[in-house]
Amino acid sequence: MKATPFWDWALAQYRSNATQHLLLRLQQECGLIILEALFVSWLASEDYQWRSEDTVKLRDATQEWIDEVVLPLRAVRERWKSDASMEASRRHLLELEVEAERHLAELMWANSESARGEKISADPAAMRSTSHQMNSNLLALPVFQNGKYALERKQLVALLLEST
Repeated sequence: MKATPFWDWALAQYRSNATQHLLLRLQQECGLIILEALFVSWLASEDYQWRSEDTVKLRDATQEWIDEVVLPLRAVRERWKSDASMEASRRHLLELEVEAERHLAELMWANSESARGEKISADPAAMRSTSHQMNSNLLALPVFQNGKYALERKQLVALLLEST
């Protein structure tokens, strides 16, 4: 199975202005990898638990793509933001950036098999609430560890649940 269900969910979530605004703010303030936060949240909505060691494995598999492809595309696109003569080129860079993010989603999917091995519980009565699981999964990301950005994490979970 490919990452298509996750990708479709992530795009739908990102279309919400409030969610997009919060994610972009966290990206700028603390280096949040937006697709990573959406991925662990989606996993929670599918009843999968994410742990810090899963994040380390995922980062090992995706960091080079993020550093060498995604971030440079974003940096150039942002740099050209104030130059009206570069608008067509900016739109093209945005298309390339979205394709790079799509490939990142595929990398995340391919390199998270062990975390997706088993659902939290087959018994619905024993499963934690999706809200609790999203919070737990997000806490495995370095950005949210040690209580950092706790309010924003809770707000993100609420926004994601609202539009799910």
